[in-house]
Formats: sequence, C-alpha cells, structure tokens
Amino acid sequence: MSEPQQPTLQDWLLLAALALLWGTAFLFIRFSLDSQPPVAVSTVRLALGAIVLLGFAHYRGRQMPPLNDVRWVHFALLGFFGNALPFFLIPLGQTEISSALAGILVAVMPLATVVLAYFFAGESMTKWKLIGFLTGFAGVVVLIGPTALGNLGGADTLFQLVVLAAGLSYAVNAVLTRRTPKTPASVLAAGALSCAAVMSLPFGIWAAWQNELPATTLGWSSLVWLGIGPTAVATVIFMRIIERAGAGFLSLVNYIVPVIALLTGLAFGESVSWNAYLGLAIILGGIALARRSPAGPR
Repeated sequence: MSEPQQPTLQDWLLLAALALLWGTAFLFIRFSLDSQPPVAVSTVRLALGAIVLLGFAHYRGRQMPPLNDVRWVHFALLGFFGNALPFFLIPLGQTEISSALAGILVAVMPLATVVLAYFFAGESMTKWKLIGFLTGFAGVVVLIGPTALGNLGGADTLFQLVVLAAGLSYAVNAVLTRRTPKTPASVLAAGALSCAAVMSLPFGIWAAWQNELPATTLGWSSLVWLGIGPTAVATVIFMRIIERAGAGFLSLVNYIVPVIALLTGLAFGESVSWNAYLGLAIILGGIALARRSPAGPR
C-alpha cells in the first residue's frame, strides 16, 4: 500500500460520499423494517454486500486465502463484531427509536475505541484522550436522558442501549482490525463480510419464513440499497480513502455521519428532543478532544 498523500479535492469528495452513504443508512433501515424483521434486514444486507465485495476482490485480481489459512479466524471475528452483530442491533433498536437518534448513538464508536485500544492494543492513554472520552460519555448521558438512566426498564431506553451496544461492537472491530495479519484491504473486507453473512444466514431464513409484514416496494428497494450502497460501495470508498489519504483523514467522517443521520431523519418527519441536539454536540466535542495530540490539535 502506498504512503497516504495530502488530501485532494477528490479525497474530500470521496469522504463526502462515504459520509452520505453511512449517514443515510439509518433512514433506509427504517424503511426496510416496514417489510422485514431486524434479523432478516441484517441477513439480506450482509449477503448482498458480500457478493459485491467478493466480485470486487476478484476484479482487483485478489485471491481469497484457502480455508485452512489462520486469517479466516480473524475474518470471522471481524465479521461478527464489525458486521453481523451491529447490523442486527441497529435495526433492532430502530424498531422503537428514530433513525436520527440511532445515528447519534453510534457516533460513540471512536471514543469507545480509544479506551479499548488502551486496554487491548497497548496504545497510550493521553490526557486529551481521557478528557475526550469522559466528555463523550457525558454526551451519551445527556442523549439518553438522566431520567431514563434512573428507569432502565423503559422500552425506549433499552433500545437506545441496544444501538449503543452496536457502536461498542464497531469499536471492538476497530481494535481487532489492528491485530489482524497483513492482508489486502479488498480481501479483508470480502472475507469478513462473507463470514458475517454465513453467521447470519440461518437466523435470517428463519425470520423471513416467520415474517408477516407486507412486502412493500419501498421496503425491499431500501433493503437492496442497504446491501449495495452503504455496505459494499461504502466499503470500497472506505478502502480507497485509506489508500489515498490515510486513516487520520478518514476519521473526519465520524463528525459528519451523525449530523447527516439527524438531518435526514428530520427531513422525513422524525422528531428529536432538545437533549438529542445537546448530546450530539457534546459527543462530537469529545471526539475532537480525543483527537488532540499532547502538543495541540492534530
């Protein structure tokens, strides 16, 4: 892989496209739930994404490793924490909460990564990382609501925690990725998503068989788009940005995705309370603080 270059206009356009794909995914999940239960939404999304990414890896001239290669163990772990688990938890949470709120809750991922990387990847915990994490945690408390924390039996609160768990799962995946043997990005992505699809398939078939929801055009078209756009195409763009501009530039997407999720949710009739706006601002502030270097902002 070549050394990252200074971000160009093309890199910024790629970053905007990635943020748009990931940020609007929550809205398309909401539409998909009109036709399929959460686990079926997850399974179809994973299967379509895996097919496209396997085709992309073949197009790039990459060969998948043999099944006895130890990298498949890593692919399975990455597929579970980075795809299978969060792709199920987010739709499950969105059965009770808005897409806008789900997008904001998932934004805690980079803050959780800071803590997990300290304990499990040997990364240092600087003053700014700690302050950023504590600030982001305060934002989550504001977002969920202090009164809700005193009544965790409430349905909305439990489903908010489900989506929050998806953000934590993404953070685990980020740490595991750093410990994965060196593998071409297209092979890594295709392998992880293929493992996730296989894990989810039995549950998805069972859920689809039991499904009594109407098969609407909007629901199914949104589900197909989830597999192709925010999953497969977004992964290709993700890899392209890493190759061209590096992970530091890519991390800027964490500021944009929750804002897009909020705006698209509002545009399609969702409403959020004042604490959602305040919580989002505090979480984004925590991310900014966590990214500061000891000598100043990066």
